[in-house]
Amino acid sequence: MDRNPIQEVVNGKTFRSGPMARRVLVASVGLLIVIVYVAPFLWMLSTSLKTNEALFDDSGFLSRFLPQPFQWNNYGELFSQIPFARYLVNSLVVAACGAMLETAVSTLAAFGLSRVRWKGGGPVYGMIYLSWLIPFSVIMIPRFLMFAYLPQWLWPSEFWNASRVIPLAGVEIEIGRLAGLDSFATLILPASVSVGAAFLLMTAMSRVPVPLLESAYLESGSVWRVFRDIVVPLVKPTIITVAFIAFLSSWQSFTWPLLVTSSLEMQTAPIGLRAFQALHSTQWSLLMAGSVILTLPSIFLLFTAQRYVIDRYELTDLDD
Repeated sequence: MDRNPIQEVVNGKTFRSGPMARRVLVASVGLLIVIVYVAPFLWMLSTSLKTNEALFDDSGFLSRFLPQPFQWNNYGELFSQIPFARYLVNSLVVAACGAMLETAVSTLAAFGLSRVRWKGGGPVYGMIYLSWLIPFSVIMIPRFLMFAYLPQWLWPSEFWNASRVIPLAGVEIEIGRLAGLDSFATLILPASVSVGAAFLLMTAMSRVPVPLLESAYLESGSVWRVFRDIVVPLVKPTIITVAFIAFLSSWQSFTWPLLVTSSLEMQTAPIGLRAFQALHSTQWSLLMAGSVILTLPSIFLLFTAQRYVIDRYELTDLDD
C-alpha cells in the first residue's frame, strides 16, 4: 500500500489530515480571533449605550450585554461636558500630518538606502539600524528637552515664548504656540521619522528588479523620475500600509502628547478622555462613548486601506 503523503505520527499514533480537517481548524482559529478582538469592542459599544444604573444591573443575562433602554444621548452629553470635538480635531490634524510626513520621509529614505549608491551609505545604514534597537523610554526625555529649547537655540526670539510658562519638576519652562512645547509642531514632527517604516519600504523596494531600474534610468536620465514613475507605483501597497500604521500610531498615541501638552486646547482625544476620567467620578458610559468614537476612524481606515492593498497587491509580485 502506498503511503499517504498527508499522514503524520504524533506520540506513536498515526492520524490523517484532509481538507475538511484543515477547514475546521481554520474556522476555529478565525472564530477564536473574532471572539478575542471583536467581543471587547461589542462590550464597549454596549456600555456606551447604557445608563449609569444599568451598568450594575445583574438581574439577568441579557441585561449584562444589551442596553435596556438604549441611552443614545450619552454621546451628546460627552461633547457637552468636555471639548471633545476640539480633541478630535487635534488628533486628526496630528495623525494626518504625522502620517503624511512619516510616509514621505520613510519612502525617500528607503529608496536612498536600498537603491542609490552613495559614499558613506553603509555606516549610515548601520547607525539607523542600531537606532531601531533603542527603546522610546530612553530617548523620551532628551527628545522632550530638544523640542523645548530648540526654537530658542536656532532663532532666539520672544515670538516663540510669548506668554506662557509651565512648571516641570520645579523648573519653569517657557512655551509658545508655533514651536516648542504645547504646539502642533512638537506633536507632529517626532512622528515624521520611523526606522521601522523605512526598513519595511526597503524590503519592498529590494524586490524591484535592478534591470528595470537601469533601463528606466537610461531612458529618463533622472533618478527622481525613476523613483516617482517606477518605484513608487510598484511599492504603492506597502506605502499605503506604512501610512495606515503611521496614522493609527499617531491617532492612538498617549505618552508623547501627555508629556508635551498642558493646555486644554492642545490636548488630543486620548489625553482628553484620560483627563475627563481624572477630573470627574468615572462615568463609564460616557468614557466608553468616547472610546467608541475614537475607534470608528481606525475601523473605517482599516477596511478602506485593506481593500486598496488587496486590489493592487499583484503589483508587488515582481519575482515571478
